[in-house]
Amino acid sequence: VAALPSLAAGWLPGLFAEYRAAHPGVDLELFDTLSDQCLELVRAGRADFALAATGPDSVEWATEVLCRDRFHLVCRHDHPLARKSTLRVKDLAAYPFVHFTRASSVRQHLEAALHPQQMATVLEVEHLTTVMGMVEEGVGITVVPALTLFEFDRGSLVHRPFRLPGLERTIYLVRRADRGLSLAARSLYDLMIQRKPALRRA
Repeated sequence: VAALPSLAAGWLPGLFAEYRAAHPGVDLELFDTLSDQCLELVRAGRADFALAATGPDSVEWATEVLCRDRFHLVCRHDHPLARKSTLRVKDLAAYPFVHFTRASSVRQHLEAALHPQQMATVLEVEHLTTVMGMVEEGVGITVVPALTLFEFDRGSLVHRPFRLPGLERTIYLVRRADRGLSLAARSLYDLMIQRKPALRRA
């Protein structure tokens, strides 16, 4: 399986544990990487299917929506935005912002929804734990999908829904249309559909 790091760290461990308990003779292999690399791994036959934030339109792919992921502001509990009753784009733009790298689906979705407003970017980093550490130390604020909030469940941090038209990340199950899944892979695929991620709303 190829999967976005946020899913690989937060949702997949419990699902993999359930699958291994039911199918102890099956070996699992996980590639935790960005959406484009996930698709390349499936295309090359190294992964049976992917959990990606890109739903490719080409006829070479068979896709199914797994869930839709909303975004949340994350800041320190003592930050002025932690107490605001309504969050607007211009409110966030007034403060230093910690961004993911431009290759990440989080960054791409966020910039598309915010356009033409630019954030006051102070850092661009690759890993979720780095974003968390920088926000916790007050380097800046950030906006992340609900599926990543497990990383920000700390007493020093506050996360709140940030509702903006178009700011939603769809997570897809993607496989090659010309290649069927093995019985083992199909069992895991079906389990993912049955155990779709439960997204927090606040």
